[in-house]
Parts: sequence; structure tokens; C-alpha cells
Amino acid sequence: MTTKTASKNSQVTISIEKPVSMVDQIRKTLSDAIVNGKLSPGQLIKEKDLQKWFGVSRAPIREAIRLLEADELVVVDAYRKKYVRRITFEYLNDIIPIAACLEGFAARSALKFMTKKQLKLLEQINDNMEYAYTKKKYVECAKQNFTFHQTFIRTAQNKALRRAAKSATKPIIWFWITQIYFKQSNIILLSIKEHKAIIESFKNGNANETEQVVRNHILNILGRSIEGSKFDENGDFIYQDVSGIFSKKT
Repeated sequence: MTTKTASKNSQVTISIEKPVSMVDQIRKTLSDAIVNGKLSPGQLIKEKDLQKWFGVSRAPIREAIRLLEADELVVVDAYRKKYVRRITFEYLNDIIPIAACLEGFAARSALKFMTKKQLKLLEQINDNMEYAYTKKKYVECAKQNFTFHQTFIRTAQNKALRRAAKSATKPIIWFWITQIYFKQSNIILLSIKEHKAIIESFKNGNANETEQVVRNHILNILGRSIEGSKFDENGDFIYQDVSGIFSKKT
């Protein structure tokens, strides 16, 4: 919000940042905790514990959890118990082709809005990812990877598509792929290589080619990531603290 005060001789503009609500703060903190592995897949979330931690009443806790449930990061069972969504083979196998279709269509739609400035931005993001890889900063690689995809999705200028694509690549998928990066860093190099092919397809301006290249990229990378993941007898992803930065809460 911008407030203006005027006098005969001058005009002063004061920028005031909109305060973040307690619900938003709790939601972000819990979302970050899921991404960072502090709240692991399948872990029970107790409202009383969160009330003590945040020092608030039950109302904002419940609203924040409701929003996380809408984001598919939290699930509520028949007894109203809240859990961090499990990462299962079935869930990943279902969501990957959906993500491929959505991002492929986003790339096709972005083509008509793609500028030289946007192409340079995509190249810079991919270069950042490659640099992070040389430094073995795999969390940063994951961040740059998602930024790359979000950039051309936003370029498509379709809010409904952006929401749908975001829904298919929730932070819990980010957490999963980051874990894979630590165990199979060669997948990062493959991503970087395929990102360059995506950029070239944008430069070529062929809509069919661009959509197919992006679809193949999603299916290829996430498909290989599934092959490199470990699942238990129930199909649950086996959490592994391979990075040294994730701590599984007990």
C-alpha cells in the first residue's frame, strides 16, 4: 500500500508493507518444515504441540493446517488426525504424467510471449544450477531447477494453468527430488543438459517441438528419480537423511 501526503511545495510518498497474518506465518513455517524434512512424510501433526510452539490459540493453527491440506501437503483422516502427506510410489507415479502434460502445455503457451530477455533469464538460471552443481550445493540446484520451470510457466500468462502446474509440483515433491539429488547427482547434469534443449526449442519457435521437449524432460527426469528412490513394502518413500542438513523429527 502506498500513502501520499501533499503540501503546497512538495509531495511525500510513503511505502507501507502489508503485515503478514499469523495464519500465513504458521502456514509458511510448517510448509518450510515439510520441505526441509523437519516434518517428515507421514508424521502426525498435533495441534496442541503447535499451539505451545507458536504461542497462539487453536484457531490460526487450524486455519493454517486447512490451507496446507488444500495444498495437499497435509492429509486429515477419518478421525480428524492430521499427517504430513506420505510420499508413495503410487502418488508419484500418478502425478508425474500430469505434471508433464501441464508443463508441456505451459511451454507451448509461453512460446508466443517469450522474449530475448526471458530466454537470457532461463539461460542464467540454468547456469546458476550448473555452478551450484560444481560446488555440490544440491539444495540450491533443486531451487534453481524449480525456478527454471516456474519462469516459463509464468511466461505463459495463464493464471489457471499456473495454479494447476503449482498443484502438481508441491513442496513435498521438491523435498523428494532434493533427496534424490543428494543420492544421484548425475540426474542434475541430465537436467541441466535437457534445460539447454528446452531453451533451444524456445529459440526455434516450433510449438509442437517445444511442448514435446518439455514433456519428455519431465517424464525422463522424474521417471529416473523414481527408479533411484527406495520404497518400503507399503510403497512409502524411505526417508534418508543423506544431506546432513535434514533432521527427522521424532
